[in-house]
Amino acid sequence: MQKKSVMFIVAVLAFLLAGCAGGAGTERKVTDGSEAYVEREEGADAREQETETGETDEAEEEDEALYAVTAIDEGRKILTLYDYGEMREKPYDYTGATYIRGKYGDSMSIQQLAPGDLVSIRTQEGKLTDVQISDQAFSYGDVHNFTLDLEGDMLTVGGGSYYFDDGVLAFQGSSRVSLSEISEQDTICLKGVDRQIYTIQVLTGHGTVALENTELFQGGYITIGNVLSMKITPQMRIEVAEGTYLLAVANDGYGGSREITVEANRETKVNLDELKGEGPKFGQVQFKTVPETAAVYLDGEQVGTSQPVQIRYGSHILTAKAAGYADWKKILVVNSETAQITIELTEEEDEDEDDVVSTAGSGTSGSTPTTAVPSAGTGNNTGTGNNTGAGNNTGTGTGNNTGMGNNTGTGNGAGTGNNTGTGNNTGTGNNTGTGNNTGNSTGTGDNTGTGSGGGT
Repeated sequence: MQKKSVMFIVAVLAFLLAGCAGGAGTERKVTDGSEAYVEREEGADAREQETETGETDEAEEEDEALYAVTAIDEGRKILTLYDYGEMREKPYDYTGATYIRGKYGDSMSIQQLAPGDLVSIRTQEGKLTDVQISDQAFSYGDVHNFTLDLEGDMLTVGGGSYYFDDGVLAFQGSSRVSLSEISEQDTICLKGVDRQIYTIQVLTGHGTVALENTELFQGGYITIGNVLSMKITPQMRIEVAEGTYLLAVANDGYGGSREITVEANRETKVNLDELKGEGPKFGQVQFKTVPETAAVYLDGEQVGTSQPVQIRYGSHILTAKAAGYADWKKILVVNSETAQITIELTEEEDEDEDDVVSTAGSGTSGSTPTTAVPSAGTGNNTGTGNNTGAGNNTGTGTGNNTGMGNNTGTGNGAGTGNNTGTGNNTGTGNNTGTGNNTGNSTGTGDNTGTGSGGGT
């Protein structure tokens, strides 16, 4: 009986052991529960990483707001932007790793950004990671001949109109300017979205020309380069785009010209007493017409076109007529000693009869400006200038070489070339030199010699 009990117990133990093993080929191991802890830890890390990734992606997500660059501090690496969504400025730090991109993703440098540029941005931890010129914004550069209506909040150019609101920003260089400081003489760049202007960049500014002692010239005309011609009024002040121009004035037989340089945001004073000269003065004006059969009238009297016409300094009414063409009519201002005016008639009526043609500036040919070309004068040898020097005297002339000054030189006037010109070489001064002055007075146009003293 005892033996049977022992066998029974052994059998039960064998059965139990087989059940715990899980069957043949099944491997079991003893565990302290650390696997479960590790799984929980990895799961937590994964969730934490997912949370952090989500936060990072959100931080680097491109801001949909539109920003305008208002200031760039390269020393402190701060880019100040105007947030049009919140309507306020914000300073942002940038680093050498910040991507600066153009409108189409092309690489740029921070130096290529300018106040007034419209951009979109990405940030991470308050620092800029990406700055890109907005691909939603337009940029129209070199805008001139525009009309700025501050009361109607409208800018018109080329037949198109654009509007702005109180949030519009204007810049000249790195400086903020008000819209009232922008002149229609300026050249500007417009930036905005659809038809709304967000920023205006002044590319070329303007200065002021202030006229003094205007009494003699009141009612006459002032011409400044090809920019403008207008009647002179007492103590006149004129806004002019920055640049260098020939300024000319004329009235009732008096007048003169001088070169002026206009600087942005500065005043240039011009004393007209210094330009009146001795009067009365007359200019020699050569008229050419298209078609050639057109008749030209000056103050109602017909004048010829085959020879220059002597005209008193000041303003005159100039008209031209030809069969099959519309009448041509302008104000002619004579303010230079010589000029050539070309008149081109068209079949369409000219609506700008008050336009001014200046002999010192530009003439108007139909609706197209043409430059008045000075011809030979009584001061210099036209084409060759004054023939003075110690080397070769070389130049060309297209007409008569006529001069009132002396032609002098320190070398021999004998030369290997000829003293040439297309017309007669004449002068009222002396032709002097230390040697003989030889050479033929005819040729094709070059005034040449091995020494100075070859002259007119």
